[in-house]
Amino acid sequence: MSSRRLVRVSESIRSVLARLITRERTLEGQLITITGVEVSPDLRHAQIFISHLDGSTPDAQVIHTLNMLKEEWQSEINKSLHIKYTPRLHFHVDEAQKRGDRILQIMSEIEPPPPEKA
Repeated sequence: MSSRRLVRVSESIRSVLARLITRERTLEGQLITITGVEVSPDLRHAQIFISHLDGSTPDAQVIHTLNMLKEEWQSEINKSLHIKYTPRLHFHVDEAQKRGDRILQIMSEIEPPPPEKA
């Protein structure tokens, strides 16, 4: 499978899921962002990476909710994309956002060096 096709399928899945997330009542009030979609070369699996900014809801609970919805969403993806195989969705929390936030926090705590005297 060409990498160009995989990218197109990934972006299409991302678009469909973004629309479904905004319509889902059980996710109302949660700021969920799809940060990445990686589709396997055989189009049988899709790794969906998400971040959410609602600090009051644990990551595990968000992933659990998404996993409960994935069969319904796979059906919607099938209707939208018209591809031979509908990828099985696997949701993961994107840790890159949290690592980046932690680095920024550490950097903000570092005192700047004193100005050099001329």
